[in-house]
Amino acid sequence: MTQSKAPSQRQLRVAEEIRHVLGRQFSEDNLFIDGLKPAYDMITEVTVSPDLSYATVLIRAIAPVNTLEQVTLLNAHKGVFRKEIGRKVKLRIVPDILFRPDLQFEETNRMDDILNDPRVRADVAKYADD
Repeated sequence: MTQSKAPSQRQLRVAEEIRHVLGRQFSEDNLFIDGLKPAYDMITEVTVSPDLSYATVLIRAIAPVNTLEQVTLLNAHKGVFRKEIGRKVKLRIVPDILFRPDLQFEETNRMDDILNDPRVRADVAKYADD
């Protein structure tokens, strides 16, 4: 089984710069493309490949928009965002961007629901007395 290496300082720095550029671009009120409302999106994480040619951006949409719909629209119009990254971040090659939904919040909520289930609580209480 192979273990992935930790990201290099350069990867981390480039990822952070991309996150800042996209965050500023998402916050612009005049950015409205084809039903896309990036002001409702939160960038939770950016990871960059070791050769800096790909960047994965994890997105969490804030109500009233659907995260999966937003991710689909962001990927359809990723050229707009890639162009802005190319203008703001000094890189020889601008990474290709892939927007993906961040499902960590849903997974956390699912685990909370399981742990708060009355049957699970009863089991925990039964063994807590021992």
